[in-house]
Amino acid sequence: MTTSLAPRASHHRSGSMIAAGSRAVAAGELIILSHLRRVVLVGCASAVTTEQMAFLIRHTTGFLQVALHERVCDRLVLPEATPTVRASSTLGHGQCVTVDAAAGITTGISGADRARTARILADPDTEPGDLTRPGHLVPVRVTPTEFRMRLTTASVALALTDTAESQYSGAVFADLDGIADPTDVGDRHDAEILADRYGLTLITDPDFENTVR
Repeated sequence: MTTSLAPRASHHRSGSMIAAGSRAVAAGELIILSHLRRVVLVGCASAVTTEQMAFLIRHTTGFLQVALHERVCDRLVLPEATPTVRASSTLGHGQCVTVDAAAGITTGISGADRARTARILADPDTEPGDLTRPGHLVPVRVTPTEFRMRLTTASVALALTDTAESQYSGAVFADLDGIADPTDVGDRHDAEILADRYGLTLITDPDFENTVR
């Protein structure tokens, strides 16, 4: 499990194969995913720590989402915030009503609170009453078709974390903040800077040609 996110030498070069990303997630690390013109930080929802959540908040837009299989959203009674009639390329596609953990948190907004909520979402024993609505994390419903064909950034993030923790399914992710231009979201160049600075694995679009479907 990652215990420190201090700057360190990169141990995975940019453009690593998707298998390297899965291994990093399985080892409890955050990774950077570049997919469909989006660059997001991704972690395993079932194992995300307070420190990792704080890192996500600090280096992203702070709009934290948790990709979940459609069947999990149905079990937890997590309806979409807007009924999905939009194309899968729409940024808000699949976003559900926001949630917090019903117990063990304070305001719900801190890194510790949001980390606990993410772990609750990924726990197969969680029931609808274990979550309050609205909250500070955004579940994202991933349909079987999206998951199988890797149609959305959320579905790719979920596929990566499923490889690491198939029983505790869920991927916490957020769009990278701009480094060169802090007024905009991050791009591939920003992803490479962050990956090199903190030794994070960077997964890029070409890797998905080798993904096992």
